[in-house]
Amino acid sequence: MKCVVASVVLAIATISAEAAADDRVVEEMLKHTSGISSDDIRRDYDGCDSGVTFSMKLCASYRWTEQDIRLNAAYKRLREQTDKGDLETLLNAQRAWLAYRDAECAFEGRAGAGGGTAEGLYVLWCKEGLTRQQADRLIAAGQN
Repeated sequence: MKCVVASVVLAIATISAEAAADDRVVEEMLKHTSGISSDDIRRDYDGCDSGVTFSMKLCASYRWTEQDIRLNAAYKRLREQTDKGDLETLLNAQRAWLAYRDAECAFEGRAGAGGGTAEGLYVLWCKEGLTRQQADRLIAAGQN
């Protein structure tokens, strides 16, 4: 019986630990967002399906920030692996990609929400998806 209880307690603790907001993401969000607290982020970081606009935007921002941290780490690793003669090309490609991402997501936000309150959500969802794809590409490039 003690073994079963210990297993259940361990399982609950593991689930709770996995469900907690990542401190790196919270800190990064606080650097770029005003008017919200770390408590707000920790409460709503997984509220994308809540139906509450504030929670949904925090969640979408959290997911995008996760991918942005991942992208920046992948870019840094790739820069370290790239020949000096190719660094400018890599930098120019990444700058062009960032401009594309921002323009594409601004368009998707307008097209998806028509300027309504959900426009920010469309933009964040788009940025999260495109940033995830670019991080994957940079990780793959670094493995070649």
